[in-house]
This record gives sequence, structure tokens and C-alpha cells, in this order.
Amino acid sequence: MAHRSMEPAARRALLEGQRDQIISFLMVLTAVALFVAPWVVGRPDTAKDAHHNELAVGMVVFFVALARFRWHPGRASDLVIMAAGAWLIGSPWLLALQNTVIFDGAHVFDVAAGTVLIVLSAISLLLARAARRLERGGDR
Repeated sequence: MAHRSMEPAARRALLEGQRDQIISFLMVLTAVALFVAPWVVGRPDTAKDAHHNELAVGMVVFFVALARFRWHPGRASDLVIMAAGAWLIGSPWLLALQNTVIFDGAHVFDVAAGTVLIVLSAISLLLARAARRLERGGDR
């Protein structure tokens, strides 16, 4: 593999760049999808609770992901994004238990967006772990 011949510092910089830029950008795109989904999908007016939930989670993800561009992301930002994804996956059923009106399409979209957020934050955590290993000099 070509990356094995790279210096450890160069490999670490590449991992951090992927984590900081690419993953943060994908998180921003997911947040934008949460903002515009109700208008694109054309949800009925009875799905306001699902829309408000998606807007709230989308705002959290958007601002945390934007902060990742400016400041070096720590584990906290990944855990916040992971928690937001977990909430998105469970929220259609949790809100439905409270007699809240939720459109059936919200279940599918929320589970898909939540899964994307959890996968992105898990990849970011794994890249951070790999970068820390390279920093310590362990190339295991």
C-alpha cells in the first residue's frame, strides 16, 4: 500500500485532514438534508413534530460540524454527533409514544440520517485513534 511508505507524521496529517475536513463536510451535508427534507419530501402539515425534531437536531449537527472546521475536533464533538444520530433513530418511536403526530416517511428518513451520523462519528473516532497511535510512534 502506498500509505505504508509515508512518514508517520505525513500519515498522521493525512488522517487528521480526513477527519477534520471530509467527515465534517459530510456532517454538514447531513445537517442540510435534515433542514430541507420536509420541503423536498412534501410532508403533510400533521408532521410538524417530526419537522421540528429534524430542525433541532440539524441545527446541533450543523453548528458542531462547522466548529470542527475551525477548531481541531476532539472526542466531544464526535460524541455529540453520535448522540444526535442515536436520537434521530429513536425519536420517531419515542415521540409517537407521547401521542405526537409523526409522518411515516419521517421514520425512514430519520433512521437513515441518524445512521449516517453515527457512522460518520464512529469513523472520525477511529481516525482520531489511528492518529494518536501514529503520534505515539506505534505503527501496529
